Amino acid sequence: MLTTLREATKQLHEEIEQDNLAAKIMSHEISLEEYKLLLLQNYIAYKITEEQISNHLDNWKSDKSLRLKKDLDSLNVDTSVLGDFKNRFSIKNKTEAIGATYVVEGSALGGMQISKELPYCQNLSEIEKPHFFTPERKSMEGWNIFLKGLRNSEFSEEEKHITAQKAQETFKFFAEVFKLELKEV
Repeated sequence: MLTTLREATKQLHEEIEQDNLAAKIMSHEISLEEYKLLLLQNYIAYKITEEQISNHLDNWKSDKSLRLKKDLDSLNVDTSVLGDFKNRFSIKNKTEAIGATYVVEGSALGGMQISKELPYCQNLSEIEKPHFFTPERKSMEGWNIFLKGLRNSEFSEEEKHITAQKAQETFKFFAEVFKLELKEV
C-alpha cells in the first residue's frame, strides 16, 4: 500500500513543494507576513482534513491543527477564513480516510526539515518558538503509527485504488488552500 500511495502522489507532492511558501523558509527569504500566511494555509488544510479523518478512523489523533492554531494565535492571525474552505473536502469511509492520513501524517518529515531552517530566517527572528514547525521527534509519532498500521493490514486492489485516489484528492485540496493570498488574510 505504501508503494502505491507514494507512486500515486509523487508528482502532486513535488508540485506542492515547489509552489509552497515553505520554499521561502528553505531559502531563508520568507517575510513575517508570508510566514503568517503559510501557517494559516496549513491550519486550514490540516484542520479540515483532520476533522474528516477522525470521523472515520476511531483511534486516530492528530494535533497538527492545534499546534498551528497556537502559532497563529501568538501572531494574532485571524482564522475565520477557515469557513470558506469547510465544504471543499470530505471523506466518505475508512478506506478514503487512510489515503488522507497518508498526506497528513507524511508531512511530518518535511515539517522537521523546514523547522531546521527557521532560525536562519532573519525576518522571523522575533517570533516565539514554533509549535508546528518543530524539530522534535515527537512530531513523527503519528507517521510511525500510520506506517505500522499499513504494514499490518491487507488491502484489496480496489481499496488500494480508492486510498490512492483520496491521497491525490487530499494533495489537491492542500494545493487549493495554498493558493490563499496575503490580501485575503
